[in-house]
Amino acid sequence: MKPGDIISYMELCVAEKCNLQRGMNFKLRGLYSVILMSIRVGAPYHDVISDDGTVLIYEGHDINKTPGGLDPKTVDQPRTSIGGKLTQNGLFEKSAHDYLAGKMDSEKVRVYEKIKAGIWVYNGTFRLTNSHTDSNSIKY
Repeated sequence: MKPGDIISYMELCVAEKCNLQRGMNFKLRGLYSVILMSIRVGAPYHDVISDDGTVLIYEGHDINKTPGGLDPKTVDQPRTSIGGKLTQNGLFEKSAHDYLAGKMDSEKVRVYEKIKAGIWVYNGTFRLTNSHTDSNSIKY
């Protein structure tokens, strides 16, 4: 598969040898990470790809939506679970910080972008080189 290839969700799952159900998938099968993103109008996250396609900004995971619970968009995205285990947000953030501290090479991240229900485009493999928190919408 090469960047720009348009594939079905089933082809995406076959390519990754996994039924992907979440947007962030750290060290999938221990090889590399996978991000499923959407920059469509009305998408629930504010993901961004730079005009030249070399920089990707991914918002991360919200808390789970529960009946009668808090609105996930009003709560900071958790880095750890209630039990103290790193969430997908925490795993990606730690990897970026470890890279910046010279402790490891940057994480390879394969990125798929949702075009519409069941249709995706493979955007290629990026390197995770930074992480930051931002309380405002990101403008690139």
